[in-house]
Amino acid sequence: MLSCLTAWSPALSANTASGWSGYTGGEPEFWLSVAPSDIRVEAPTPLTGSNLQILLALSGSNSGLGEMRKKANDAFAVYLNQQVQQQFGEFFDDERVRVVDSAAPLTLHTEFDVTVRQKILDIFSSSDYDVEKGTMTAYGKFHYRLLGSQAGAPALREGSVDIADLKLQARYRTKAPKDGGTVEDTTREATERLLEELAEEVLDEMEDILEVDALQDLARK
Repeated sequence: MLSCLTAWSPALSANTASGWSGYTGGEPEFWLSVAPSDIRVEAPTPLTGSNLQILLALSGSNSGLGEMRKKANDAFAVYLNQQVQQQFGEFFDDERVRVVDSAAPLTLHTEFDVTVRQKILDIFSSSDYDVEKGTMTAYGKFHYRLLGSQAGAPALREGSVDIADLKLQARYRTKAPKDGGTVEDTTREATERLLEELAEEVLDEMEDILEVDALQDLARK
């Protein structure tokens, strides 16, 4: 197996992992299997335009509000997944690591459990509109595991990151006209900035672990 670490046979590998990018040139330095990320995001539900009217209409229905929150959180989870795939994919491309679905010396598993909390810093009211300003802060846990090719064996390496330690914040602003007009709410953009920064910071935490030399050394164990 040691002699195959830098020349993993394409005939034994799956197609490039769905959604993930990585090195696509000839003669990769390493083949890495990447499992789909397990991602959960809980964040404030953005309210824009008619969305506010829907919320008011559903104010007496917990099921309706729950469905709206679930859709928003699912969309944020998809967005974080896209950011992780892009950030890690670019890194793997630089390292000449070919990303596949299976049949590789190592398999990377990643889990995100993210909570975004909203804090109001200022409220302003005029005769025409109400304005709320505040911050969005990310909390939760990131966990990773690197498994070898032997089924059922314990992880060769694993670890966690406390997302609160990353101190990720973004500012938001909500402006609601008192005449019932369109609400301007930047909580979605603020949350997406947080998730993008989270993907970058997690990669920074893992760069030394995912460098091609480190992967080759780990696969030899």
